[in-house]
Amino acid sequence: MRSPTAVTADDHQRYQYKPLPTGTSIRVLQIKGVQEGKLCISLELIDLADDPFFYALSYTWGNPHANGVDFTEHFNAVSGEYTSESKTETVCHGKSIYIQTNLADFLQELQSSLEQQDSPFQIPRSHEFRIWVDAVCINQDDLEERAFQVQMMGDVYRKAARTIIWLGRGDQYTTDAVEAISKLAACPQDVFVQSNITPFRQQEPDVYTASGVPYISWMEWCSLAAFFKRQWFSRLWIVQEVILSRELSLMCGSHQICWEVLVTAARTVEARCKVLGFSPSTLFMQAHEIAVALEHNTVQLARWRDFYYGTSAPEPQTRMTFENLIYDTWIFSATDPRDKVYGMFGLMKTDLKAKMAVDYTSPVELVYALTTKHMIDHYSSLQILSCVQDASIRRIKPSPSWTPDLSLPYFNMMCSNGFFCAAGLENKTPQLLPSSSWDRLKLKGCLFDTIVETGNDRTNHVNSSVLLDPSWFELCMLLSQPYQHTGEPRTEVLWRTLCANQTSESVVPAPKDYGILFKELLSAMIMVRAEIESEAYAEDQAKQEARGDPGPPPDCCTGFMDALGKAKEKWTFAEFDTLGREEILRHLCQRPRFLSSDRHGWLIYTLTKLQILASTEDNPNTPNWEELEQFFYNPTYVMRRKKGHDIVLVRQNDERFSASFHKRYGKHKLFLTEKGYLGLGPASAKVGDVVAILAGAEGPFILRHGHPGCDIGEENQEERKEKEGENEVMSLVGQAYVHGIMNGEAVEEGFKLREIELA
Repeated sequence: MRSPTAVTADDHQRYQYKPLPTGTSIRVLQIKGVQEGKLCISLELIDLADDPFFYALSYTWGNPHANGVDFTEHFNAVSGEYTSESKTETVCHGKSIYIQTNLADFLQELQSSLEQQDSPFQIPRSHEFRIWVDAVCINQDDLEERAFQVQMMGDVYRKAARTIIWLGRGDQYTTDAVEAISKLAACPQDVFVQSNITPFRQQEPDVYTASGVPYISWMEWCSLAAFFKRQWFSRLWIVQEVILSRELSLMCGSHQICWEVLVTAARTVEARCKVLGFSPSTLFMQAHEIAVALEHNTVQLARWRDFYYGTSAPEPQTRMTFENLIYDTWIFSATDPRDKVYGMFGLMKTDLKAKMAVDYTSPVELVYALTTKHMIDHYSSLQILSCVQDASIRRIKPSPSWTPDLSLPYFNMMCSNGFFCAAGLENKTPQLLPSSSWDRLKLKGCLFDTIVETGNDRTNHVNSSVLLDPSWFELCMLLSQPYQHTGEPRTEVLWRTLCANQTSESVVPAPKDYGILFKELLSAMIMVRAEIESEAYAEDQAKQEARGDPGPPPDCCTGFMDALGKAKEKWTFAEFDTLGREEILRHLCQRPRFLSSDRHGWLIYTLTKLQILASTEDNPNTPNWEELEQFFYNPTYVMRRKKGHDIVLVRQNDERFSASFHKRYGKHKLFLTEKGYLGLGPASAKVGDVVAILAGAEGPFILRHGHPGCDIGEENQEERKEKEGENEVMSLVGQAYVHGIMNGEAVEEGFKLREIELA
């Protein structure tokens, strides 16, 4: 929750809140009508101990509409109506209360609904319609009351006769979205799952007719996407509001939707997507957004409700512990970053609440640090450290390096699903030691290896998800052939590392046929690179003709076939075609990296590196020139452009590797270690960082000597090694996947635990 911006008005004209009389008292709102164009309300005191009759509201304070891709234009067009300054004056007991636009829209729609004879809100004759609304019923200017009421919110939603979910006023998508929901809910799930329908894709009516499913048009799918992308579905507070409520109903403008109908529709879509092996709705995600299916949050909320009310038995990993709720709700957002913790209090056990009191005066970094320590200690698990995001994207600064930033809507938990055990079975339990202050964390672990090469720095380029990184092949060429740690071909090691050797559902190991899919994805990425270079070539040429600017660089290509022709010319000119396999490995696959400077970033040099890999391996999992040319004429991927220049690659039949790769690779890059291991680690990892294996952690971590922000130069590494002692302070950069040490193999190489203090 957040406090509204103060409105300039005389104190005698503004409504003055009176203290709540008991520890179980709340205020509820009643609509009294309209006078002089202003909505009139009253606030009444009730006591939850008396089991009173009232409703509760679940909504979002700001702009409620869909945002992203096709919906951004409308979202931005109406944003001015939902700023903290854009408020509606409401009369409460003759005084003024200023409420934000979305709440005003709801109260107006609610009043109209209550005036109808067939109103869906059934109220006992002995009661008036009363509803609890956090923004008005809590004195937001009183931090003490606010903190106390936050701890009571679980009881508020448990006691409410019904919770109304307000998604915001209707828009051009609402009617079609409601129609799509109705069709999906009415269709038997097994029929839809066994059909040839791909949700959120445009298909001919014949496909639906043949499957016995009511036709859902492209416009209806787009509208359903807009519905699921409304801001309510990503709001953190809805988790406890939905789970704890007795009954739920939704309102979107004048449309009213039964919660169970929406859940049925979402589950039907999810079930079909599981068969397909990917989530088509991610087409409506922007490049910077986490690629989670649009229907996911609704299905997850319903699943939690089922667990809470005992209608289904959860597996151990999905039990509603505080730890699991923190992980599972990470993609939900909160205006006040402390609410990423406090928003779970209504679902916590009493003993945990006593240890973690709500305190809005505490700095965010302190709240997050204490929560992290509590989770490590209480659950005897280092899983929370797997959530530490790359330092370059953190919002909460400064904060300890070992504390995840819960305010970010995503994390990339590389290897914490119970399949790995890097420290070996004998070191499965974390060894947490007493630390000197709240911002220090002391553990036991082993400093195993050192990074000597890293991939290229990731950028926020709008097409970063489909851009080929030439450093993949440069690092792959530096590996022994075969890979000395597992005996696998090095191109297989490359793709297994890029997806952390997991499927998108976190099953380990990734299946062997991912190698074929990886080769196809690389081929598609090559075509995207050729397209981008071709556009750059045309742009530079136009500037040359118009203004006399320098023309396109000589290595820039006009298309794929042009780049392939130039690469073949350079290959022959350098006499690489005269070298045998062992000669190529000896001359071109050693440090320093081959063709790794900025000027070698053009496609023709990437094609050269691919041909080197093809020449040193039988049946490699990277494409050779002949295979790329075949792909050029017969592609298995389709390149699509969203609004603007955002490129999406879509494989029609099998996106399994692509889904797993995108899930793991975001905000990460490859690295090579001194001992010859290939790993996937945080984007800010750099040469000199240490690969550490902590007791109790499933995967290794990248640590850096010194405090956060301290830069230990490469020239000081040898001196640092000599001075390493038990009390050295280090920073946690993030978790990593290192191919060949994920199942305790490092223990066989002289594993010795020591104290590691993280700052």
